[in-house]
Amino acid sequence: MSVLQKFKSNGKLLLTGEYTVLDGALSLALPARLGQSLEVYEMEKHPKKTVWIAYKNDGKLWFKTVLDIHDNKIEETTNLNFSKKLLHIFKQVQKLRSVKLQNHVGYEFTTRLDFPENWGLGTSSTLINNIAQWAQVNPYKLLEKTFGGSGYDIACANANTPITYQLKEDELKNINKVELSSEITENLIFIYLNQKQNSREGIQHYKQRKKSQRLIDDISKITQKITNSKITFNQFRTLISEHEQMISEFIKLDPVKKVLFNDYPGFIKSLGAWGGDFIMAEKFEFTEEYFKNKGYDVIKNYKDLIR
Repeated sequence: MSVLQKFKSNGKLLLTGEYTVLDGALSLALPARLGQSLEVYEMEKHPKKTVWIAYKNDGKLWFKTVLDIHDNKIEETTNLNFSKKLLHIFKQVQKLRSVKLQNHVGYEFTTRLDFPENWGLGTSSTLINNIAQWAQVNPYKLLEKTFGGSGYDIACANANTPITYQLKEDELKNINKVELSSEITENLIFIYLNQKQNSREGIQHYKQRKKSQRLIDDISKITQKITNSKITFNQFRTLISEHEQMISEFIKLDPVKKVLFNDYPGFIKSLGAWGGDFIMAEKFEFTEEYFKNKGYDVIKNYKDLIR
C-alpha cells in the first residue's frame, strides 16, 4: 500500500472580530505554525471500506474507525460520536459531487495533529480543509454543511501570513494578506487557559443578542487601524483594550483580565470564543513567570506560534 496523497492545513487564532466575524466584521486572523496533516492511501483489496486512523501530537493513537460510506455503516470504532461525525462529513462530500467517492474504491486515511487537541487551534477546520483538498470540493461549503462558522479558520488553513477576513453578501469572502510590524509582534505573548472552549456554544450565546451594526462597524474600524503599517504599539495597545471592552459589553461577559488577571499591568485579550483556549497578552520581562505562578504553563511567543 503506497502513499496516494498528502495534505497539511494550518491551525488558527482570531486576533480581532470574535463573534462579529459571523456578521461581516472585518477581522484579523492568524495562521498557526502548528496544524494537522492527512495521508490518504488507496486500498484495492478492500473496496467500499474506509479506514480512519487519527494520532495525537504526541504520536499516540487518538481514534480509529472502519466505515462503509456507501451503505452509511460504522463497522468498527473507538469513538461512536466521532465516527458518526465522519460519516456525516463524507455524506456531505458526496453531495458536493466529489469524484473521489463516486466509485467504490477503499481508502485509508491517517491524520496527525501538531498540537494538543484541546488547544482550540482548529482540529475541526484543519480536518475539513484536508478532506476538502483530497476530495477536490469547496472547503467553505463543506464547513458550512458540517461544523458551521464564518470560515475564517478555513482561510487560515491555507494562508502563510496573517490575513484580514470579511464575509460579504452572496457568500463572497474578502481575504487579504497583511503584515504586522515587529514592534507589535515582539511585544505579544500567547497563553493557553488550560481549558477547551466550545466555540459553537459561544456562537449561540452571541446570536441570542440582537445584531448590532454599530458594533460590527466599530470592530471593522479597529481591524483597519491595527493592520495599518504605520501603527505604533501604544496605539495597538489602546485599540486592543477598546475591542475587548466593546465585545464584553455586547455579550454581557466580563473580560478575562477582570475575571482571572486583574493585577496584570498590561492588556489581555481573549482570542475566539470567550472562556477558554488561548489569550493574548502584552509582553513584559516578568510575563512568563506571572502566568506560570498562576498555573498556566503553555506560553508561546508570537514567532513560535504564528506564521
